Amino acid sequence: MTGTDIQAVAGRLSQAFESDGEYLTRVFDPPAGSRRSRVPGTGEDGEGHKHWWRQYWNGEVPEPDLRPGPQREIRTAEIFCGPGGLAQGVKQACLELGYKFSSKLAIDNDSGAVDVYRRNHGTELPWKRSIVDLLDKDRVEGTGADAQFRYTPVITEREVLAVLQEPIDLLLAGPPCQGHSNLNNHTRRDDERNGLYLKVPTFAIAADIPMIIIENVTAVVHDAAGVVDTAKGLFENNGYYVTELKLRADKLGWPQRRGRHFLVARHNRLGSPPLTEEEITDALKIDPPESVLWAIEDLEDEVGVCGMTRQPNSRTHTKDPAQIGTKERLEWFSGHPGVYDLPPEMHNRLHRPGEVREVPDANGEIHQQIVEGTTYTSVYGRMNPKEPAPTLTTGFLSPGRGRFIHPTQLRVLTPKEATRLQGFPDNYVWELHSEERPTTSDLVKWIGDAVPMPLGHAAALSVLAPGIPN
Repeated sequence: MTGTDIQAVAGRLSQAFESDGEYLTRVFDPPAGSRRSRVPGTGEDGEGHKHWWRQYWNGEVPEPDLRPGPQREIRTAEIFCGPGGLAQGVKQACLELGYKFSSKLAIDNDSGAVDVYRRNHGTELPWKRSIVDLLDKDRVEGTGADAQFRYTPVITEREVLAVLQEPIDLLLAGPPCQGHSNLNNHTRRDDERNGLYLKVPTFAIAADIPMIIIENVTAVVHDAAGVVDTAKGLFENNGYYVTELKLRADKLGWPQRRGRHFLVARHNRLGSPPLTEEEITDALKIDPPESVLWAIEDLEDEVGVCGMTRQPNSRTHTKDPAQIGTKERLEWFSGHPGVYDLPPEMHNRLHRPGEVREVPDANGEIHQQIVEGTTYTSVYGRMNPKEPAPTLTTGFLSPGRGRFIHPTQLRVLTPKEATRLQGFPDNYVWELHSEERPTTSDLVKWIGDAVPMPLGHAAALSVLAPGIPN
């Protein structure tokens, strides 16, 4: 058996790919013991990583080497669940570690997202209400390392309590991130939604859940109220080991430059802390990362998610004849192969260096203001086919909201291509529980806000790989 893509051993975690000419085997060595799983194909020429994830996209579930005896079930609950991107990464990690992923509870006030989650993860109780509705008023005293609950939090909803009669092993959560995002104005770092972050340790401690993964944008650490440090303090003061992970998808070999912050906790009764950021990234990194074209080149002629395709609006702005329209910008790229940024004169005139902007003051009087430099340099940008994609957002269907022009075609990404870059397998079901199709706005929101599978996968390894007592 010949080995390919051998990764350096990173202390407590490593991976390697081996081929026997018919199957590609992934050898995975977490602290709890070595694991092997395989997919059809060879991954020749040192491309085991590429082949493995290509098979994953195609819906080829790896065959694990389950050990004798009953398979350990990982019972999960997720709040702020969205359409299930984080859960998809956790499910993949469970498979690799020999665990059975079992979704018991999914909570989100977006009923359509909960439907999509349930269709893909078979959730026992999809709860389509706000997390605020099922907790008594938690009283947090102090901040940071001094944070404590004035009294033990309590879950109040009978339906949820019934599911919690059997212990939950792992809590997943993706609290709202809009107020933390670097795309947002820094003055909104005190957005009232930011406090929802603290509902996660509240729920975890109320339900006595021993493992927790909280994901958010990397800017969450700059929240004005210090929600990350306070959540960390609440966990540590209630018997948990806590690790912070700042992960980038492209640093793990994935074809997107998306970064996320994870707060990962394990109760000390499990015996060991989560794996560190260094241990995870050293074991999983692929350098250089895969390219955007590698991820989507086979989808050029396919319809998008839910049968939806999308071409950019090609109309020229009519209110201002001097304004340049989308069609003109795309045609410019067609005449400039190998160029991925528009020149300043092709940008919106209000964003061009030296342009004069008319701004009303508090009294309604108009004043002229000179724009010092281009504000959004990447809008109407084209993706470089040889590099990872930029961070996807909910604006990926609009070329004016980011670098979302296809690397070889004069159009924006389709939803199908976007799901690839976010790490969803091609067989992921984007339909509501009634088998209706979601609206375009819902679909774009779910895909753009989703946690890329490789990031959830890495965070899950951090909390699960040290092992769980039976």
